[in-house]
Amino acid sequence: HAGRWDDAALILEDAARRLQAGGAECIVLCTNTMHLVAPQIEAAVSIPFLHIADAAGAAAVEAGTLSVGLLGTAFTMEQEFLKSRLAAQGLAVLVPDAEERQAVHRIIYEELCVGVISDASR
Repeated sequence: HAGRWDDAALILEDAARRLQAGGAECIVLCTNTMHLVAPQIEAAVSIPFLHIADAAGAAAVEAGTLSVGLLGTAFTMEQEFLKSRLAAQGLAVLVPDAEERQAVHRIIYEELCVGVISDASR
């Protein structure tokens, strides 16, 4: 939230290097938002980095989908790091309007991240 993406990248680069040193054959980043720093992580290792937008986009294209809905944190829905990569595969990327984006963002951080699952938020 503080915009310290370079600091986050350094932590994830180090983790990726350690995984590679430990024998990992590829890196998978299990969070949409942190794909904002995917280029730095990918550059830090020589093993493949499996990008979520590439895999999701390929699956959508294979299924014959022309458009995809993107839900995630406000960072994920509002910035281009996933949208542009999906669009490069020929997909139209749909995100909620501003009010709905803020609601989804709030639900992620104030509920899902702390283990709260509510029917109202669902």
